[in-house]
Amino acid sequence: MNKTKTTHFRNAHQQKKPLVLLNIWDVASANELTTQNINLIPTGSYAMSDHYGYQDGENMPFDELLGYLRQMDTQNNYITADIESGYATNGLELAKNIEALINIGVIGINIEDKKPNTETLYSIAEQRERLLAIKQQCKTMKKDLFINVRTDTYFSGDIAANNQNEQVLNQTIARIKAYEKTGIDGIFIPGLKNQEHLKQIAAATTLPINIMLDIQNDSIADYLDTGISRISFGPSIYMLYNEYETDDLTTFYTSLLADLAQYEEQDQIELFRIQ
Repeated sequence: MNKTKTTHFRNAHQQKKPLVLLNIWDVASANELTTQNINLIPTGSYAMSDHYGYQDGENMPFDELLGYLRQMDTQNNYITADIESGYATNGLELAKNIEALINIGVIGINIEDKKPNTETLYSIAEQRERLLAIKQQCKTMKKDLFINVRTDTYFSGDIAANNQNEQVLNQTIARIKAYEKTGIDGIFIPGLKNQEHLKQIAAATTLPINIMLDIQNDSIADYLDTGISRISFGPSIYMLYNEYETDDLTTFYTSLLADLAQYEEQDQIELFRIQ
């Protein structure tokens, strides 16, 4: 079942029809997505941490995160877990955490190349070793897992300046090429909004590219022809909900999906509806 679900999820990453993830912040918002006929449940670390009373940056205990994930119907839903930098100081700890996630039914992870609570990125060599530890654990368990690797080259320091910096572009491509060789499944580049940079990155890799947009301030239409295969909204959906005139989740999600309906009706995005 794990392999079949993960393969289904992997195949949904298409440039011609990007997968759109509606990041959740708690068990109730996850369950409401299912009620809205969507069974792709992507967690977001900032939103979940903030909602449950923690600062972002691996301050929510990993076991507590696992407890919430277990309540999101992992048997029937497709759960992707944002595990930040992996909640681990070495490969053995990371492998143990991956084992726990797979055992509860998670089919995908986001893992970043920035050290927790810093602006410092792991070296390419360090991150490769971490990714190889994840791949080895999957092999040992004979389980499939979609590994979406977040690189914070654009998301560290001055994001606006990074988007105009050819050196940042080149550093990003170098990291992607190195990570790609470990057998990962996708690359996530938060902070990247420069469409020309996106096109150059897409031309340099066979990996599906994931970007993060702001649900209120960005237009999906602006990015449909840039080579991306996946769009997530980070904490912006959670922030929008906190500003909403009612805390009724059904009303909120109905309105949110109505705003995305034009793209879905024109077959421009994939929302991973329950079949």
